[in-house]
Amino acid sequence: MSTLTTNQIPTPAFDIAIIGAGLAGSLCAHLLAQSGNSVCIIDKSRGSGGRAGSKRLDDNASCDLGTPFILAQHPDVITLLQQLTNEQVAAPWKQLNKGNVQAFVGTPKMSAITRHWIQPAQFITGTRIHHLDQVTQKGDTKTSWLLRNDKYQPVVMAKKVIIAAPAPQTASILATHEKLAVLLLRANQASASYQSQWAMWLETEPCDLNALIEPKNSLIKRMIKDNYKPMRNSGKVDRWVIQTDTNWTKQHLDSDKEWVTQTLLQAFAEITEHRVLKHGEPHRWFLSRFSESMGNKCFAWSPEHNVGLASDWLCQGDAEGALLSALSLVNHIKDSK
Repeated sequence: MSTLTTNQIPTPAFDIAIIGAGLAGSLCAHLLAQSGNSVCIIDKSRGSGGRAGSKRLDDNASCDLGTPFILAQHPDVITLLQQLTNEQVAAPWKQLNKGNVQAFVGTPKMSAITRHWIQPAQFITGTRIHHLDQVTQKGDTKTSWLLRNDKYQPVVMAKKVIIAAPAPQTASILATHEKLAVLLLRANQASASYQSQWAMWLETEPCDLNALIEPKNSLIKRMIKDNYKPMRNSGKVDRWVIQTDTNWTKQHLDSDKEWVTQTLLQAFAEITEHRVLKHGEPHRWFLSRFSESMGNKCFAWSPEHNVGLASDWLCQGDAEGALLSALSLVNHIKDSK
């Protein structure tokens, strides 16, 4: 993996440009690069992971504020995650297994999965793609896509484009070109179904509470002992990540962060009866989760324009759905050659 900044080169050209370096986009980059394509992946953040990213707390510690684990049931996804386990990029969290559903985490943190997958691609960070233009390059009879940033500056050229972003962000990009109306319609339909969530990390003295607690009738939906995940360093404290109920979040989406902090700390203390030693600032995942956008396929592809969509909102609305969407889209692209 090499990282580019948009002002270093005139306008690089690739076979495929992928917008979004979360689970779906990173897996697309990995699989398409394996097939011999030149691939770049572009993200508005400084690193990969998206909602499966990790927050660094200090030089020796981090935690997963977003997707805490991947629950896998589909055989193709289980195989994919088992391969990552063999490569020491992921590990099974057997405590969370239920029936034929298996749990996996990235090691030493969730973002390790996406960092591993994007290695064969050029990774352009801190760049928000805003506009798509169709252009014809010299000596080429086929059109390519010119991707521009939010300042309308050219970023890359690509023969094919995959957008692997939350539905509202996908829709805003698709809306910049009239030929992509069919894809835009599906993204617009899914944009109404998003849910938001507050998340915060905190530390307590080591305790014997379960690694995963899902309180009933509480503003807290889920509490995860981050240091209990496989291949994590537990240290001398228990480090928790707490995530709020989506209905409560909707009512307090724009509340003052200090009020949210104190409310979450009080709720945590009431549930666990443990004193909080240290905590971080709550993070608001505005586009935390989507309901599945019902369609015939768990991806979208416009063969006449060489533009595709892969994301969790196209398939199940969860982390496994993001991976299934990416696998299905890449297989479709390969089969269409």
